[in-house]
Amino acid sequence: MLNVKDLQLHLDGAVILDKLSFRLESGKTLCVIGESGSGKTSLLRSLQGLAPARFEELCFEPRSGSPVRYRAGWKGRPGLPGSRWVMQDPIAALSPRQKLGVSIAESLHGRNIARQDMNKAVVDALQDVDLPAHFASRRPSEVSMGQAQRACLARALIARPDLIFFDEPLSALDAIVQKQVALTMSRIQRRYGISYVIVTHDLGFAAAYADWVLVLRRGRVEASQAASNFFNAPDSAYCKELIEAAEALGELDTRTSADVGRAEATA
Repeated sequence: MLNVKDLQLHLDGAVILDKLSFRLESGKTLCVIGESGSGKTSLLRSLQGLAPARFEELCFEPRSGSPVRYRAGWKGRPGLPGSRWVMQDPIAALSPRQKLGVSIAESLHGRNIARQDMNKAVVDALQDVDLPAHFASRRPSEVSMGQAQRACLARALIARPDLIFFDEPLSALDAIVQKQVALTMSRIQRRYGISYVIVTHDLGFAAAYADWVLVLRRGRVEASQAASNFFNAPDSAYCKELIEAAEALGELDTRTSADVGRAEATA
């Protein structure tokens, strides 16, 4: 579905990302974790064509449509049609002047869709993220942070993407809302078979929802493991230290498995 080989990003002579390689299967979740400054968000920006990264190979195979492949020596920045991005701060990601329905419908611009069908698609997307239809007429200032993040998820979902990138999607939310939104994300993934790449500092979230874990350290891959293997037998002392720190801070329930979140999402 997504195959990245030897991704590199240099900015102003500094090495930001150094030969990152990983693969994500269709319908699965990859959680990217690491300390601040490790290159997590730079990775997302590179994959979205927002940073001047170079690849040995970047291959994206959507479920419908032709595969996209970039090889070494390609000039320009890549784009991954069929992908969307949900940012960390939902209020900043939404125009304060637009009603939520207008912002959500932006993902369908350029498509030949009748207004009636567009409005129905907005309502369907809102219902998918557990928001009532009348939220289409609200502005960002009239909703909570959690509701705004659900609206951002609806904006991504309405285009029926094959792949969604998330940059710390829960960090701006309180604990109860975090769990609710996480369960919504998991349920949507199961319903539509979307692949997720999620940047997160929350190892508890990764333990519950990730299929695969990619650990970055100083712009390099420290570990790339199946989630169950990572939490039971981490590849390096650094990864073990991350897990122990999360346990000590109460962020990681040692009883949590990669199946917990999915079980709750289908309950």
